[in-house]
Amino acid sequence: MAMEYKDMEVRVSGVRLSPTKTRVSCGGFDLLIDKLGGDAPSPLDLALASLVGCINITATLVAKEMAIEVSEASFEAMGIFNPAVLYGKEGPRAGYKEVKVIMRLKTDADEEKLREFIRRVEERCPVSDNLSNTTPLRLVVERA
Repeated sequence: MAMEYKDMEVRVSGVRLSPTKTRVSCGGFDLLIDKLGGDAPSPLDLALASLVGCINITATLVAKEMAIEVSEASFEAMGIFNPAVLYGKEGPRAGYKEVKVIMRLKTDADEEKLREFIRRVEERCPVSDNLSNTTPLRLVVERA
């Protein structure tokens, strides 16, 4: 019998500490977020960090299902970003133009199995899916 999964809500909250700094609470942890080049990771840094973390978790699940041994794994994510739109100027878009992730794996998988492994990881990673596809977003303002 197949297990049935239900929708889950993931919730974070944030408080403005300064014009560039935000303290965010998520999953029982507090994070400090700052601008690019500030005193803490930027939202753009954290988007890539989330992607790397999610790929690691997803790759672990997929490797187990495919009986692939991964004895070592490291990841590097790079994004191309143009700040023009952020600063109110003409530009292609506000977000990353491209994101590249390099997975360095020590594994017993042959090339064919590794290609299928990567396909499944890309397909199943929730953060990768959110970066690759449009997700409806509603910004709601409430008076404090």
